[in-house]
Amino acid sequence: MAVNISGDKYTGRVQRTMNFTATTNGGVSKALVVNQEAAVEAVSVDSPAASVPKTGGTVTITGKSNSTKLTFASTPASSNGLTLTLPGTYTAAGKQTSNGAVIADDPGATGEFVWSITISNIPANVKVDELVATLNVTAAGGQKASVTITQAAGDSTLTLDKETINLNVNGAVQTVNVTSNDEWTWKQAAAKTVMNMMRMVGL
Repeated sequence: MAVNISGDKYTGRVQRTMNFTATTNGGVSKALVVNQEAAVEAVSVDSPAASVPKTGGTVTITGKSNSTKLTFASTPASSNGLTLTLPGTYTAAGKQTSNGAVIADDPGATGEFVWSITISNIPANVKVDELVATLNVTAAGGQKASVTITQAAGDSTLTLDKETINLNVNGAVQTVNVTSNDEWTWKQAAAKTVMNMMRMVGL
């Protein structure tokens, strides 16, 4: 009689072994050792993208791995980069673990585990463009996974350092300082009397 032996997909980083014994009614026994091949070391993210509101706040990134340690680093985009301050610890298989440190009890030896990292205190976006950063997760063996983190564009703002200016009879120049995070233009408000005095410096 042939006996078929199979197993579930195995995600552990270390080969696992199962022992079986075949025994006859007459008491004769034979042992069978079944070894299952180890999975390759790996790290993955649950989603390749994450978002942060324009008001800032917190974002949590999750994924899976079977590595002995994970190292997290963030890189702002070269243009409109989002600067993130990573925490010193993250969660691996339910345990707080220091970034880049060996994970206690090596859960990845026997199976894939869940990890998560929460990035807090992200400031509000004061620019009118989206800000972007890449979070890289690196396993002990050099395998990598990454997430693109995008913060929504901030609100357009504009302030003038004066609300009113008074020109003398000769129309001598007066200066108004304009502060804005956006492109802007001057436009004269509609009036019945059009005055040539509105020759604005800088137009």
